[in-house]
Amino acid sequence: MRKLLKPLLYGGVVMLLTEGCFSSPFKSRQTTVFGTVTDNDTKLPVDSVQVMITGEKGVVASSADELKIIYTDKQGYYSTTIDVPNGYHKITVLNRYFDKLKYTLKYRGYFSYKDSNRVNYCCPVEIGSKTQYDFMMLPK
Repeated sequence: MRKLLKPLLYGGVVMLLTEGCFSSPFKSRQTTVFGTVTDNDTKLPVDSVQVMITGEKGVVASSADELKIIYTDKQGYYSTTIDVPNGYHKITVLNRYFDKLKYTLKYRGYFSYKDSNRVNYCCPVEIGSKTQYDFMMLPK
């Protein structure tokens, strides 16, 4: 039994590392991300907040590439649909409120909500899906 343990562990690690290499070429890579950014205290929308979509590729992804940047409108709403290029196995949504000094001075962070449920991690998106991420900005 002990002789089998090591090969099984190595096999499991190899499968996890190469999972993205064997995804179906027929699965749609069109991904939609949308949501709102609002002030947690006033419940008012926050406009002109930068939302960035990043992608990771490679077996061991140590950095992310910028795929798209969008901004919230006057209602605090953002939405984008992108065709994720082949080679990317993971995409993430980033609230980059700190891109504008006025928001860096006003907010200390945010709560994230995925499909209306609060999450403690932020903000992976399944390639080929339609995902909502709302952000509640936390005033200083």
